[in-house]
Formats: sequence, structure tokens, C-alpha cells
Amino acid sequence: MKNNPLVIRKSVSCTGITIRSYWDVNADKAYQNVWPRDRKLPYADNTLVVVYTESGQGVINVKNADSIHIRGNSLIFLDPQSISSYGCTGLAWKLYWIEIFIEEEARKHIPFNSIINIENRVHYELQLEELKKQLNYNETYHNAYAAAIFTKVFYEWLVNANFKDKTPQQKVIDTVVDEMYHRISENWTVKEMATFVGCSEQHMRKLFTKQTGKSPKEYYMTIKLEIAHTLLKKGTHNITQLAYELAFTDAFHLSKAFKKIWYFSLRGHSTSNECCYQLVRIKNALIRVHFQYHICH
Repeated sequence: MKNNPLVIRKSVSCTGITIRSYWDVNADKAYQNVWPRDRKLPYADNTLVVVYTESGQGVINVKNADSIHIRGNSLIFLDPQSISSYGCTGLAWKLYWIEIFIEEEARKHIPFNSIINIENRVHYELQLEELKKQLNYNETYHNAYAAAIFTKVFYEWLVNANFKDKTPQQKVIDTVVDEMYHRISENWTVKEMATFVGCSEQHMRKLFTKQTGKSPKEYYMTIKLEIAHTLLKKGTHNITQLAYELAFTDAFHLSKAFKKIWYFSLRGHSTSNECCYQLVRIKNALIRVHFQYHICH
């Protein structure tokens, strides 16, 4: 077999990243913060805040700029000293709030205050869960491993970020998805979605499937179930309350829809704590499979 070495024209290195703080947040309507009043750490040079939103929605108010509205599957980089306040604007906001030290030269190339849409949510969710697990050991090698995981994820976000101008079709999808979050407590029909952006129902279905791989109805349902997942983990809502808040007919229909995504039924789990236990069990199993796969490949 012929050996084909990879030839590089200059040495390759990676700018070091130091994790300063790491917050895994399951927020509800009461989650509101004002800086510097609620800030836990003093400000420092060469830092940045990374906010990765898994589901739900929130708003970040930045000094001398418009409010930044954030929804599920998105990412933003912020200068800590520019943040004035932030909080949940819907039923829930599941986010990772991470502050890091980064070298000054690398910091110059960060796209601050620009919302980046993130694909492959499960891939990042599992890596961030493993990162948190390693941080909890509070031992040198485990903490170094956690920093290495985040460094990989950080540069992966930058590599995969699409900074090109969005197509008209992508802008339509973004407009509809943003409105889905605002109408999370309704039963917004595909016909109404099409009317909202001024196109036919058929065109709306075709456009959504092409851009997202899901029908508008499936996408809308996924958003609702991700928020249900967040609130169940937080333990603030029971199943009946969630069904009402998310415009399901009743708890049975919520449980049936939930099972299609999370692979277990909410029926028979009368309390949110019981549901939370099942969700954690499933997620831990997924994490083990994910990292075993990458070790073997």
C-alpha cells in the first residue's frame, strides 16, 4: 500500500483557551439578570462570553446596541463588559453561558454580537455534557480534558459558522422560525405560516423541507417538545401544566408526541422529578455511545 503523507507548508498550532466560568442553565420566565449587579466575577482583559442556546428563547441587552433576541440552536459571542442585562423571554431558555480567556490576537477575529445558527444540536449537547462531567472531577487531567473539549467545540463553531449573506429562502425560514417561538403557546397552522410570509402553503412546505429536512409542522412540534424537555428537567411544571402551556389537547397527546423524540412516554411518570430521572438516564446513555463511537473511529 502506498504511503501518502500529508504535507503542510508551515507549523500548525491552536490558540489556547482557558475556561473562566461555565453555567448550564435551565431558565424559566423568572430568569432575569442585570450586570454588573448580578455578575459573579470581576471583569478581566482578553475574555469573551459564549452563549449557546439549545432551546427556548431569551434576550441579551448590550450597551450602545439593539437588544439581541436569541432562540434555540443558536450561538453568540459577546464582550463581557458590553452586557447590561439578559433574561428569558418565553416559557423556557436552555442555554450554556461560558466565559473564557483567549489570546488577544485570536480575540480580534471573533464575530462579536452576531447570531450564528447551529446545526447538529445533539452533537454539541453531548460534548458539552461530557465537558461538565470532566469539570466536576476538579482534578488536573480531567480539567485539562474539559478545556480541550471546549477548545475543539469552539473552533468547530467558528469553522462551521456561515457568515455569508443569507438567501431569500433562508430569510423566510428564519422569519417563520422566530415567529414559531413567539407562538409557542398556540396551534399555529402551516396555512397561517404561509400567510404570515406571503406565500402559498405548498411553497411553505417545500421550502421548509428543503432548508431544514423537516416539514413546518414537524419543526414547530420539535420546538415545543424541546421546551417541554427543558421545563421537565427544571422541575417547575407537571405534565398537565405543560400540555396547557404548549397548546396540546391534553397530557396524553403531549406524552405521545414526546415519546417520538425522547423514546419514553410521560405517562406513568406523575411528577416532573420522575420524568427528569428518565431524561438524565437517556442522555447519559447517549453520551456513552457518542464518545465510545469517537474513540473507536
